[in-house]
Amino acid sequence: MLRFAEEILLLLHDEDRGDFAPGLAQHSLNIALAGAVLMDLALENRIDTDLEHLFLADATPLEDDLLDPTLADIARDTDTRDTNYWLAQTTKRGDEIRDKALTRLVNRGILEAESEDIFLLSRLVSRSRRYPTIDGKTLEEVRLRIMRVLFSDEIPDPRDIVIICLADACGVFKNILSQSELSEVQERIELIRKMDLIGQSVTKAIREHEPPTPVPTPRKEIPQAPGLPLIGNTIGMKRDLGSLLVKQYRNLGPIFRIKAFNRRFVVLVGPEANTFVKRGGKYLRTLENWVDYNKAGGVGRSIISMDGPDHIRLRKELTNMYTHHLIEGRVGDAVHVLQQDIAGWPQDKPLPGLYTWQRIVLDQIGVLALSMPVHDYLDDIMIYFQSKMKTYVMRQQPRLMLYRPRVRRAFKRVEELAQRILADHEPEKRRNKPPDAIDHLLELHRRDPQFLPETDLDMLGPLSAGLDTVANICAFMFYELLKRPDLREQVIAEADALFDQGMPTVNDLRKLDVIHRTAMEIIRLYPLAPVMSLRTVANSFEFEGYKVPAGETLLIGFTIPHRMPEYFPNPEHFDIDRYTAERAEHRQHGVYVPFGLGAHRCPGNRLAEVLIALNMATVLREAKLVLHPPDCELKTKRSYALLPNYKFRLVRRHR
Repeated sequence: MLRFAEEILLLLHDEDRGDFAPGLAQHSLNIALAGAVLMDLALENRIDTDLEHLFLADATPLEDDLLDPTLADIARDTDTRDTNYWLAQTTKRGDEIRDKALTRLVNRGILEAESEDIFLLSRLVSRSRRYPTIDGKTLEEVRLRIMRVLFSDEIPDPRDIVIICLADACGVFKNILSQSELSEVQERIELIRKMDLIGQSVTKAIREHEPPTPVPTPRKEIPQAPGLPLIGNTIGMKRDLGSLLVKQYRNLGPIFRIKAFNRRFVVLVGPEANTFVKRGGKYLRTLENWVDYNKAGGVGRSIISMDGPDHIRLRKELTNMYTHHLIEGRVGDAVHVLQQDIAGWPQDKPLPGLYTWQRIVLDQIGVLALSMPVHDYLDDIMIYFQSKMKTYVMRQQPRLMLYRPRVRRAFKRVEELAQRILADHEPEKRRNKPPDAIDHLLELHRRDPQFLPETDLDMLGPLSAGLDTVANICAFMFYELLKRPDLREQVIAEADALFDQGMPTVNDLRKLDVIHRTAMEIIRLYPLAPVMSLRTVANSFEFEGYKVPAGETLLIGFTIPHRMPEYFPNPEHFDIDRYTAERAEHRQHGVYVPFGLGAHRCPGNRLAEVLIALNMATVLREAKLVLHPPDCELKTKRSYALLPNYKFRLVRRHR
C-alpha cells in the first residue's frame, strides 16, 4: 500500500516533463503533503480529531519515516492543539516528506530518477498503468483512478475520497485539469467531499490555512561586479573564472552581474543558487546558447539544446545511448580497448597524459556506442568540438578562426565520419548484431520521424560527452594516483580483488569504494568547468530578493562551493575521506555538484562513473607506471574546460 503523500506526488507527476505540477506553489504542495501525513495517521488510528482539536490516540511508532516524525512531535507535546496547528507544524517538513516519498517511489520501482529533480515513470508502470506494492500485488495508477471517479458515476474507494478531498483543498486540480474540465467535474468534487468521513477536520484546516504573507521589500537592483571600463570583467573571467566568482560571491552574495566587453551575464552561484536551479526548470532554457553550435554540426536540435517535454522524452528514449546501460554486458569490450592501447606504449618513453586518455576513451565510446574504433579521427574530433565550443558557446574566439585550413580539414573529416557511421548502421548491415547507441537513435527516428527528423540526428553526441568528461577526469585521476603511492596501492588491491572474480559487471564496478571516493575528490578539485552552464531566462523570477527578467543570460556557477572551506575544510587539500559516511561533506545541500543540476544534468554521469572506475582499475593492474619526471607538478590549461598537462612513462607490463 502506498501512503497518501506518495499518491499525491504521483497524482501531480507530469509524465512528459518529469516534474510535479510546476504551476503549483511550493507552499501549496507542502500543505498537501502535510495533510497527507495527518490523514495517514488518522487512518492508522494514531490520532483522532473533532471540529476543534487533534488528539493523540496511540503513540506507538509505525516504523514509517514519513509518519513517525510527526507522530513523535504530537506525542511529546503536553498541550492539546487544534488540527490547524499540527498542519502548520508538519508543513515545515514539506521538503523532507517530499524527498523521502520520492526515494520510496524509486526504490519500489514506480519512478526512475533521471536526475535529482526529474523523475520518470518506470517502464513497467508506464506500460501497465499499475504500481508494484510491497505485498507483491499491484495498484492501479492514481491519476487513472481519480480521473475515472471524477468523470463518471463510479462509487469511489474510501482512500480515493481522501485523495480527492486533499487535492481539492490544496488547489491540485487547478494545476492538472483545464478550466473547462474543472468546471465539468466541480459538482462531482462537491459530492465526493460530503463522503469524506476520515479527514474532514484536516481538509477543513487546509482550506483555512493561510500561507505566510511575504513581507514586501523594495525592489533591488542586481549588484554589478566591479570591473574595468569597456572590457568589464573580461580579464578575470579569462584568467580564472572560478576565483572571480568566489570573490564576488563573498562580496556581493549569490546573485550579481558581470560583463565581458558587450556580453552581460546575471551570475547565480553558491548553494542557494544550486538549490534554486535544481527546481527552477520552468524559468530557464538552453536553446539560445546552442543554436549556432548545433547548426555548425548540421543538426537542428540536440539533447543539450532541447527543453521541456521534448528534452525529457529524448533523454528517456535514449537511455541506452548515454547511460551506464551502454556498457552493461560489454565491460570486456571496454577493457580490451584499454589493453590494446597499453600494448602499444613504448617502454621508458614519456607519453602525454591527457592525449593518451582522450585516445583511449574516444575509442571505448566508439566501440560501445558506434560499434567502431575512432582513434584515426582523434585529432579531428578534438579540433571539431573544441572549435565549436570556443566559437559558438563560450565565444572565446572569433568565427574567423573556423576558416583556418586545419580547422576546415577537421570539420570535413568529422563530417565524413558521421556519414560513415550512418552508412554502417543501415538495417541490413546491422542484422543479427547487438544494438548500439546509434541503432537506438535511428530506431527512434524511424518510429517517430516528426519528433526526431533527419535534421536532428546527432551521430557524434556520445563522442562529445566522452571527450569532455570521462577523458578529462581519467587524466586528472591518473596523475593523482601516480603521485600518491599509498593511495595507488589501495586502488591496485581493490582492482585485484575485482578482477580475481572474473570480468566485472557494472554493479561490481559501482561497489568499488576507494576508486569511487578518489573519483569524487578528483571532480571536486578539478571540475569539468568552473561554470557548468549557461541558461536563458524564459520566465522572470525572484531570487534572494532580486527580480531577474525574462531574456537575461544566466551564468551558473554550479561547482563554486567545491572550493569553499565552510563546506569542504582545507579545500585545496586532496582528501578522499571527505566522502566517508562519517564525514559526508558532499551530502550538504547544494554544495557538491559534479555533473550539473536540473533537467540538463549530464545524462552520461552514470556511464562516466562506471568507465572511470573500470579504466583506473585496469590500467594500474596491467602495468607499472610513473610520472615523468617523477617529481613533476601538475600544470593545467584553461579552455572551455580545465585540462591537465603532464607526462608519464611505462616501466613494465605486469601481464
